Amino acid sequence: MPQYNWLARSISARKASHNALAKRDGATSRIVVLEDLLKGLSGAPIDVQDYFGEAITCLEHGLFRSGIVLAWAGQFDVYSEMLFAKHEPDIRASRKKWVFSDLSDLKENYPEAQLLDVGKEVGFIKRPVLRMLQGHLSTRNQSAHPTLYRPSMNSAIGYVDEMIQHTLNYIPPTLK
Repeated sequence: MPQYNWLARSISARKASHNALAKRDGATSRIVVLEDLLKGLSGAPIDVQDYFGEAITCLEHGLFRSGIVLAWAGQFDVYSEMLFAKHEPDIRASRKKWVFSDLSDLKENYPEAQLLDVGKEVGFIKRPVLRMLQGHLSTRNQSAHPTLYRPSMNSAIGYVDEMIQHTLNYIPPTLK
């Protein structure tokens, strides 16, 4: 029993130290706060949870561009699944020249930017959300391709946080 007491105390102390350090701009403990957001993704597919878990691990190791790319992948996976599930007939009607048999085919044959646009056209998202997602896609593209873009820890944490929050908006409350 004494070992359990020490273990519980050390876990509590670790959490308290991370919460205290999370308030300091340069402290990597700030990243640990994102892990609490992951709990809300428990209803998401395992691969989506993995994307965000890896994104947070990247941030912990200073791999900010990689974290951004993985966070976008997790968010876009859920966005495209929900778009397809709720609006497949609308997508087909809106984009008559698009040929696809399923979601995988759709994502493989059409760029992410066009899937964002069609989401607005079919009423899945509103214009402000479209603009926000277009900005996040641009940041993801800068992170994924050879550029001079070097995000700070603050911007990378903010990006991952926003992608998690946005993803939570698409997960039905019964799965959260």
